[in-house]
Amino acid sequence: MSDNSELRNEEENEAVQAVVDRVLSYQVGAPRATVRQELEEGLSSIGETRPEEWLDRNAEAISNADPAQS
Repeated sequence: MSDNSELRNEEENEAVQAVVDRVLSYQVGAPRATVRQELEEGLSSIGETRPEEWLDRNAEAISNADPAQS
């Protein structure tokens, strides 16, 4: 299993990385649609957006991440 480090170092933008970290901490193993919604809401709250591919890739990775490593 992964140690989820690829998600912990996803972004150069610190505010966006904080969103990814928060969603990773609270939504590991949640359905992909739930994770994606949380990512979108978090990004919106900091005035950022990301492409559909980025949202899909990160939602899938968080949904499938190892809960013991989050």
